[in-house]
Amino acid sequence: MKKFKLATQLLILFTTVTILSAVVFGLVTYRNYESIYLEVALGQLGNTIDNINKKETITSNDIEDEHLGYIVANFEGDTLLPAMPIISNSIVEIETDTLKEMVVRAYSGFRSYEAEDGTIYYLYIAKRRDIPPSITEYIVGIMNEAKILEFKRASAQNDVMLSFAGTFIAFAIIIVVGNIILALWSREITKRIMFLTRQVSSLGQTGYKKEIVPTGNDEITDLSNQVERMRQEIEQNERTKQEMFQNLSHDFKTPITVIKSYAEAIEDGIADVKDTTIIIEQTKKLEQKVNRLLEYNKLEYIDTTKPLVEIKMKKVINKVLADYRILLKEYKLVVDLDNSVFMGFEENYITIVSNIIDNATRYVKTRIEIILKDERLTIFNDGEPIDEKYVQNLFKPYEKGSEGQFGLGMSIVQKTVNRFGYRLLVKNLNDGVKFIIEPQ
Repeated sequence: MKKFKLATQLLILFTTVTILSAVVFGLVTYRNYESIYLEVALGQLGNTIDNINKKETITSNDIEDEHLGYIVANFEGDTLLPAMPIISNSIVEIETDTLKEMVVRAYSGFRSYEAEDGTIYYLYIAKRRDIPPSITEYIVGIMNEAKILEFKRASAQNDVMLSFAGTFIAFAIIIVVGNIILALWSREITKRIMFLTRQVSSLGQTGYKKEIVPTGNDEITDLSNQVERMRQEIEQNERTKQEMFQNLSHDFKTPITVIKSYAEAIEDGIADVKDTTIIIEQTKKLEQKVNRLLEYNKLEYIDTTKPLVEIKMKKVINKVLADYRILLKEYKLVVDLDNSVFMGFEENYITIVSNIIDNATRYVKTRIEIILKDERLTIFNDGEPIDEKYVQNLFKPYEKGSEGQFGLGMSIVQKTVNRFGYRLLVKNLNDGVKFIIEPQ
């Protein structure tokens, strides 16, 4: 299917809607002529009867229209009296009983009467005079439906054609003027979109350093601002990634250098074979760093389509504490756990709790507190408060801390809990640092 430019699509859409509106308007107007003809005919009937009613004496010569006629009828109260002078040849052929029904119907307020043969007669009644002591004389005008057909034959063709012609001329003007206005407007919108497109296309060439400049004050401006925020995030992520690689290289270089130097010393006979314990120790450190890096990378592949399950955090925490029992035995450990349930996967929560406790053991002085209550986990250690300038960067991968250490632990924790609908908070207290995991 051939592609059209946005401006062309708008013009086609506007023209199509306008033409359809003209057709609908014309059809509605045509249908309205039925009621218009009827009102015109009824108006003529009423005017004719009112003019006749003003005369002292009325005769059949007062009505020249073959489709109109009238009856002079007397009512005593609501009762029609028998005598009914009938004027005009147009209604003399109607049976007397039918005429009486028409008169009574007009007296009752109705404007039409349908005869047994399906013919419709239209009615108009006017009071003529009071005849003492209790009789009132009325004049009832009668018009058959042929009168309306006569109106249609006389004027329908011209009226309809003029109506349709006027309608389409008016809508043609709307189409031309509207398309001119829409073309100018869409041209300006298209220029702004193309300008934004060129700016976005150049991002990769400039390394995401060139700022996106918004124009106007509408949804395109909002889009430009969103793209600019995205550019800033990408630029920041690129800087973070570069810093991470630099920090990662530095973090891996130290144990590798130590391993290499001791291995060469042993090979040259300078160092004792017992120094292999140092090599083993550095290897374990290197292994730990590699495992952390793999854990961080695995977070990108958590299956977000897999339904989360209920995890009993008390069981997870006790399992991690069992793994750290030797390391924690030299500190005062306060543990208060309820049966709170978190949503996620057990393997990931073991990693989360392990990383926070590992961080706590690195800085703790004497006491660690682990509190699980009302779906909220807090882990406190009485170490030195974190320098405020590092608090905001604590969750950046391989951010260098106040003691010159690089790590991924807290970044892994934050990224994981966010995937499960929770958040990680860090608060400096007067006597230590508290890590909090709670629902977002």
